[in-house]
Amino acid sequence: MDDSLLFRMSAFSDQGGRKYMEDVIEIRIEYEPTASTDEDYPQPRRHGGQEKTQSGAASQPVSEPHGPGRLGPATAAWVESLSDEDICSIGTPASSDRDAAEPVVDMRRSVAFFAVFDGHGGREAAHFASEHLWDLLKRQRGFWSGDHGEVCAALRKGFIACHHAMWKELPEWPKTITGLPSTSGTTASVVVIRGVHMYVAHVGDSAVVVGVKEDNADITLQALEVTQDHKPELPKEKERIERLGGSVMKKSGVNRVVWKRPRLTHNGPVRRSTVIDQIPFLAVARSLGDLWSYDFYSGEFVVSPEPDTTVMTLDPKRHRYIILGSDGLWNMMPPKNAVNMCYSHDKMVGPKGMSCARRLGCTALLFWKERMLRADNTTVIVLALQERGGPPIPMHRDEIVVDMATGIDQIPYPGTPYNTCEIQKAEHGDGMFYEEDEIYEEEHEGWTCLDW
Repeated sequence: MDDSLLFRMSAFSDQGGRKYMEDVIEIRIEYEPTASTDEDYPQPRRHGGQEKTQSGAASQPVSEPHGPGRLGPATAAWVESLSDEDICSIGTPASSDRDAAEPVVDMRRSVAFFAVFDGHGGREAAHFASEHLWDLLKRQRGFWSGDHGEVCAALRKGFIACHHAMWKELPEWPKTITGLPSTSGTTASVVVIRGVHMYVAHVGDSAVVVGVKEDNADITLQALEVTQDHKPELPKEKERIERLGGSVMKKSGVNRVVWKRPRLTHNGPVRRSTVIDQIPFLAVARSLGDLWSYDFYSGEFVVSPEPDTTVMTLDPKRHRYIILGSDGLWNMMPPKNAVNMCYSHDKMVGPKGMSCARRLGCTALLFWKERMLRADNTTVIVLALQERGGPPIPMHRDEIVVDMATGIDQIPYPGTPYNTCEIQKAEHGDGMFYEEDEIYEEEHEGWTCLDW
């Protein structure tokens, strides 16, 4: 199928040097609903460490893929957070007697959802968004439309719906050490792939970057920054914040949205005479959560949940990589360096090497260490697009291949030995293992590295 994509997928996340892990990855691959199958459209099932599958078979590696005549409606959900190990499960609902008598080939196309959430002020908002945002997006009118404008509008409405849904959960979230309601919030960088179209929705300072090769003679890729960080000092953001009665102040050289709150010693209703503290608080102008920023006079949030949206038509001949990453990656690595690191990594590393996502994440953590800084939570998703009929690229450790044309039944289970092969660390002459071997897990002497 020329209207669907084939790509390798990998993900990496690490707590870095921070006290808490607040980054969350969410990956969903499902069938698109059709008019004739809406009632039977399977809901994605999350399989976490505290939640068991309905059948034991779903938790075991798939021994063989479904045959061409045995395709049935199935859901695949790969959910990764910093507190859980990689999870991927494939479940097939029980077939009816009619299906057993006559196998039916499901011709629905697949849709893929990828998201990086970088939490702050607590992990509650990031986890809430990872659990509910995708379902809320699918429910919005126009999301399954063929009109790009309607899809982007549905993405914006879904983000706002998720943000407002957090209000109901706020009383359950842990309070601050001063007894105030939770200040938890999260960035959100979301990619939805349908056919050859990529829809991007984004709030905060995580980012989505595409590696582009304009000419086959080029030895390096260009980096297309699909998203722009929502920093409070940007003229558009600062104007919106001030229009709503908010303000932006610098603290330790960083521009932050100011939290205006009554002094902690205040009791009773807020009056004109109430002393209001102004605290430079948040370094992003848009996010999900951060319910403290609600302005009662305007009825809006100073820290906006409305995302920027973009749609791109992907061409595997030109667009080689899609990288979603938290600021733990982008603060240490410019986008052009990241896409070219993936490009050279695929040329140099064999099938048993680490994945592109792990390469980027480990390199970013090394850069944090070299600069003697406490590493931020670092999270990366890499999609390596492959041209159909083109030369095959060796698959690395912890990567899976997703063919959007054959459906999710054909996605290999990422717990198989092929994807988790053990690598023997190289032992040097002195009998010691160098730290570099611990990080990169492969020999690379004599490699020709591209400059970026």
